[in-house]
Amino acid sequence: MNRLVFQKASGMWGLWAMVLLLPLAAGIAGCEAFAFGALMWGKEPTKNVAAEYPYLADKKVCLLVRAEMETLFEYPQVQWEVADHVRVTLEGSVRGLTTVDPRRVVDFQRRTADWEKMDPAGIGKRFGADRLLEIDLTQYTTREPESPHLYRGHISALVSVYNTDYPNSEPAYSKEVQTVYPPNSPGEWGTGDRAIRRATLEAFAQDVAGRFYDRKVKVK
Repeated sequence: MNRLVFQKASGMWGLWAMVLLLPLAAGIAGCEAFAFGALMWGKEPTKNVAAEYPYLADKKVCLLVRAEMETLFEYPQVQWEVADHVRVTLEGSVRGLTTVDPRRVVDFQRRTADWEKMDPAGIGKRFGADRLLEIDLTQYTTREPESPHLYRGHISALVSVYNTDYPNSEPAYSKEVQTVYPPNSPGEWGTGDRAIRRATLEAFAQDVAGRFYDRKVKVK
């Protein structure tokens, strides 16, 4: 009997709590109200973000990564690693998109001494691609620039898209992309280079691919 009374009392308290909280929620405007509702019902607020360049759907894309000699010396596989992470995210996010095997492209770069002087659209055409997506790395490190003993990934690049039907032309799209991981602080104690590099590559791939399809992002 006591348990039944307790359950009824608990239910009444829950009902009164909802009655008291609803006017408070109604008095909160805009995004604050949305966030309040999200907290009450356990859902994180999101917003829709349109693609900046929505023209990779149903296209075959060739991924080409440029990197400085110092970066290639420290990370010999950086061109393939970056391209392959971006490939996986693009193919999983953009409808009908396919890619040239990044290993074929990296092999071409290593066998062709003057590839850096070649027309990007022409390189894409060589591989039978509709678009060439060029990732020109300007920063690639797993350490804090000012504190090299701390692990934190930094990848910056100029990302450009070339239409292979128009040789020797300007890019159809170009944008700087910067990724820092972890975003708010260095990695936790005990986190090594390999784990930081993998997580940073995954985050960078999301940042790059997100320019090419409509998506939902968390409201910060």
